[in-house]
Amino acid sequence: MKILVVEPCSFMRLGMLEILNEHKAIDLLDVECLADALIKAPLFKPDIIFANMTSHCHSTQFDSNINEFLKFRKNSKVYCYLDANYPDNREPIMVAENFFITNKQKVIDVLNHVSRLVDASTSFRLCTQPYSIFSDQEMLVMNDWMAEMPNYRIARKLNISDRTVYVHKRHITQKIKVRNRLEFCFVYNLIKYLYWPLNPQAQRPMSRQTKSDLLSLTR
Repeated sequence: MKILVVEPCSFMRLGMLEILNEHKAIDLLDVECLADALIKAPLFKPDIIFANMTSHCHSTQFDSNINEFLKFRKNSKVYCYLDANYPDNREPIMVAENFFITNKQKVIDVLNHVSRLVDASTSFRLCTQPYSIFSDQEMLVMNDWMAEMPNYRIARKLNISDRTVYVHKRHITQKIKVRNRLEFCFVYNLIKYLYWPLNPQAQRPMSRQTKSDLLSLTR
């Protein structure tokens, strides 16, 4: 089992390594930043990656390092954690295939869980099918919401009611275990790289109206 740790704080990194070093079956590599991970991970070929992504969630600007880093999901399980009290969930949340998010306080629990699986010689299976915690409609609402588009314009654009827009927003925050737009915006600066258009390999989301129109053409 190969595990890569990406953590800028030396004390946190040492603490994580101390837990994992107890297991001879675990081969470890630790780096301070994504730039180093992008250089070393292709040669190391980790099964699991733990990465502190807090600093990357502060910026709304496109970050090519994040975009490249998340491509490791094809061959590794990626656990990203934030130095915040959210996402407020007991276990890491699977947002997309092989991509999990949690808060920094839960990392030790996840490390201990991984250690127990290694002790039990449990194999780690990668998700090979496309997956998203959000529906297409939620993704469309989410992107326009984060672009600060008002509810009535989102509703008009997607041909839904203002109330439905509000319900989608509530479901989005509930799924990612945050309390408000400010917290979600922080997380969105990371998870947006999982979806179209920043991830061109991801399926482009379609509204319910578009799907209905396409279905009617096939009848």
